[in-house]
Amino acid sequence: MRKFYFVLLIIVILFLSACQSSEQLKPIKEETINFDINMAIEMVEKKEKMIIDLALREKVSKLEYKELEKSFTDEFGVHAKDILSMLFINNMDSDPESDMYVQQNTLYPTVFHKGITITNAVIYKSYFENEFFNQTRLSIKEEYVGDDEKLKDWKREYIFTPNKNGEWELNGYSGVMNYLGEDYNMNYLELKR
Repeated sequence: MRKFYFVLLIIVILFLSACQSSEQLKPIKEETINFDINMAIEMVEKKEKMIIDLALREKVSKLEYKELEKSFTDEFGVHAKDILSMLFINNMDSDPESDMYVQQNTLYPTVFHKGITITNAVIYKSYFENEFFNQTRLSIKEEYVGDDEKLKDWKREYIFTPNKNGEWELNGYSGVMNYLGEDYNMNYLELKR
């Protein structure tokens, strides 16, 4: 019986210390700083230019695909494989050395499409008592502002964090990445001239 109470006491102490540590993880200061919208547009255009250039193709050779994997990894980091998987038809039965076909029934909205625009770019900073937990992130939001009912509420957020060199590196996304189906393709929205 003593052993049971001892284990129960340890569990209670661990629970209470966990509750106390979650209280300590509240930031002591937070700030929001507007980010240069033109710089934000350049950052998004650089990424989405790669996507639209690829999406408008019909197919690529295996060698071209390997080069794309490298360039997408340089630009998108760990998210490169996810983006490439959205853009290519994955045929498990095909010859490993055959061409890779680009998914024709997908729309990946980009800033190069009419009605898509960068609407907000903000840096969020959180400061904690323990500096180890300090956070800085850049949020760049793009939205569809056109008249198409299917895309009426479309938005995407790019989330960047500074790397060791202080350069903004893609950390993640939120929102709708793409639309898939017979009704969609990369020409669903007209391109800006």
